[in-house]
Amino acid sequence: MAEPSDGGAGPWSAAIARAHAAWPADWMPPVTFIEHLRARLPAERDPAEAVDELAVEDLYLAFACALGVTPAIEAFTRDFLGEVDAHVARFDGSPAFKDEVRQVLATRLLVAEPGATPAIADYAGRAPLSAWLRVAAIRAALNLRRGTNDDAERAAEREVTELADAADLELDVIRARYRPVFEAAITRALAALPVRDRTILRLRLVEGVEVDRIATMYRVHRTTVTRWLADSRTTLFDEIRRILIDELGATDAEFDSLVGLVRSHLHVSLVRLLGER
Repeated sequence: MAEPSDGGAGPWSAAIARAHAAWPADWMPPVTFIEHLRARLPAERDPAEAVDELAVEDLYLAFACALGVTPAIEAFTRDFLGEVDAHVARFDGSPAFKDEVRQVLATRLLVAEPGATPAIADYAGRAPLSAWLRVAAIRAALNLRRGTNDDAERAAEREVTELADAADLELDVIRARYRPVFEAAITRALAALPVRDRTILRLRLVEGVEVDRIATMYRVHRTTVTRWLADSRTTLFDEIRRILIDELGATDAEFDSLVGLVRSHLHVSLVRLLGER
């Protein structure tokens, strides 16, 4: 396995590019994230194949949260904890209960005792972070409602077990069912981006041009390029989300999984589509 000291050999450069295309590069040094990735790869697997199967973008966000990076925690709170309400409404639809579940999750996942690591560091990236958090949210809701022993609780207990044991199978089914529309949505969203944004994405993701070099080409500061990349990702994701909602007619549960699929596989599709242009 390649040593991580160079921060960019073999599969690690692709993983870092995926992470930095999704989230700011200054959240942590590349070598720090590579070490985190290495710890999650099976020793017997080829690193390139194993890394490609992980939700690298979600891993980067989760690990940044574990390191206490404030913008990462804010993004997790906004983009992921904000989805918790839909997962726990079956137990109690009141705002007070939903707020309590979010607070419990925020404390358990993001806060650690002195000398310990926040629980979000345990996220291994084998399923999208949204699916992992869904399981955690249902478990938290069950714990808060423990003792009621009603039908919703028993059904949720079964769902937690099924999600924990078969999350990958669920994603495989959804991926096979919606792949054509998913690919078409990415193609349309990419085509709608301004030329500059598509060019910068191609330079960064396909050709591997460093941010500093792109900044020199456009005569701007590197933080401007980083912001352009982040804004392009947000624009793409929002447009893909709109297309999927308008054209799929998916159930809430299916769309939750599709959101994770978009986050986890957007990079691979973008590299292929940008490389074809």
